[in-house]
Amino acid sequence: MAVALGSLMRPVVPPAVRVGLIVAVALFVFAGECGLHRVTLPHRRAQVPSAVIAAGGDAGALQFGFEMGCGVRTHMPSNLPYLPLMAVLLVGSWAAAVAAGLGFGLGRAAMALGRHHSRDAPWWDRQWQRHERSIRITLALAAVLLTTGIVLF
Repeated sequence: MAVALGSLMRPVVPPAVRVGLIVAVALFVFAGECGLHRVTLPHRRAQVPSAVIAAGGDAGALQFGFEMGCGVRTHMPSNLPYLPLMAVLLVGSWAAAVAAGLGFGLGRAAMALGRHHSRDAPWWDRQWQRHERSIRITLALAAVLLTTGIVLF
């Protein structure tokens, strides 16, 4: 949908403005992941029930990622998904949209799979809490560099 909407916007919004908007979103997202603000962008606040992951094994983790990636349940503790959305909207193609959606779904599934395969969910949760800030910053920096690198070059 973002590509379709973007195809209506791209002809009327100058390229420099589109790139500027993407860079502004990248800076906003990165600042949020670094803890410099607590503004959350709009999203549906329906979480995937923990029973999906707990009872489903690998299939449950993949279902979790699928539901998140498709927007069925989209509670997002981060603004990070808005960065590829803006890039797809303002400069992307259908292939970029599919790649962004797959990346989002696989990333969310990876979290659930990692927790499931740790065989010690409380330990995994403690490790996540312990390293959450550095992981968030690392992921945000990677996303910002990748997205802006693709957009600018």
